[in-house]
Amino acid sequence: MRCLIRYQLREEELPAHHEFSAEQPDADMVIQHLTQFLHPEVMFEFLPVQADSRDNIPQLRARMAHAREYLEQYCGLKSLSYMVLPEGASSAQGRWTTLLLGNGESSPASATETSAR
Repeated sequence: MRCLIRYQLREEELPAHHEFSAEQPDADMVIQHLTQFLHPEVMFEFLPVQADSRDNIPQLRARMAHAREYLEQYCGLKSLSYMVLPEGASSAQGRWTTLLLGNGESSPASATETSAR
């Protein structure tokens, strides 16, 4: 699968794009791949998830909040979206999943928008 990433740095006027391939790209993989691309000298680590916990939703929210804070503060990201496509498909056939909104707010990882580039 192809994963297209659309991100905007605070000091940039326009979003930039990056792409990678993986079997099953997800939000965690997108964040790790982009942070490694932007800052290869640092390896981002997610907060650990406790497997024996009864309520995983707060843990997952905390992990994403930590990742968003890292992306904003350390990487200087203003916005971040990604799209997963089968090989050979165009971006017009997909939907963007927003991880970080341009106004400094975060959104759920499931928020989507139309594929307008």
